[in-house]
Amino acid sequence: MKKHLHILFAAALLLLSSAALAQTVPDWKPGDLVRKGTRIAVDSVKLDKAGTLLLLEQAGGPQLSADWQKYSSQRGWGIGLTAGGFTLAGVGVLYSTVMVVGGAVGSALVAVGGEEAVQGVWNGMSPHINGGMIAAGVGAVAGITGIVLLINGNSHLRRIVKDCNDPASGTVALTFGPTPSGIGFALNF
Repeated sequence: MKKHLHILFAAALLLLSSAALAQTVPDWKPGDLVRKGTRIAVDSVKLDKAGTLLLLEQAGGPQLSADWQKYSSQRGWGIGLTAGGFTLAGVGVLYSTVMVVGGAVGSALVAVGGEEAVQGVWNGMSPHINGGMIAAGVGAVAGITGIVLLINGNSHLRRIVKDCNDPASGTVALTFGPTPSGIGFALNF
C-alpha cells in the first residue's frame, strides 16, 4: 500500500512540475514573435498552448488570449471541414460514376429483355446516382466552408501576432455584422 502512495505522490509532483514549467514564458520584445500554426515562437522557441495564451494575455490582456483561442479553433474547424468535405465530395462523385457505369453495363446486359428491362435497371440505379451526387454537393459545400474558416482564422492569427510585434500600428476597421446591441456597423480600433 505504501508503494502505491509513493508512486502516486511522485506522479503528482511530476504533474505539478510540468504544469509549472508550462507557465514559463520567455522574455520578449515587440518584433520577436513568430506564428507557428496555432502557437507562437519567441527566439525560435515554440511555446506550448498554455505558454502562448499566457504570453498573449501579458501582451494584450485576457481578450487577446480569448481571441487567439477562438481563431485557433476556427482554423482547426477549417482544416477538418476542408479535408472531410472534399473527401466526401470525391467519394460521392466516384460512387455516382460507378453507378452510372454499372447502369450502362446492366442495361446493355438486359437489352435482350426489351425496353422495360433497360428502364428497370435505370430506375434501380437512379436513387444511388442521386445519393452520390447529393453527397458530393454536401461535401463540396463543407469543403468550401472549411476553406473560408481556414483563411479567416489564419488571417486573424497573423493579425494578432503582427499587432503584438508592432503595438503602435493599431488597426482600425469598420465592420458590419452582429454587435452587442444588435446588427449594425462597428468601428474597431
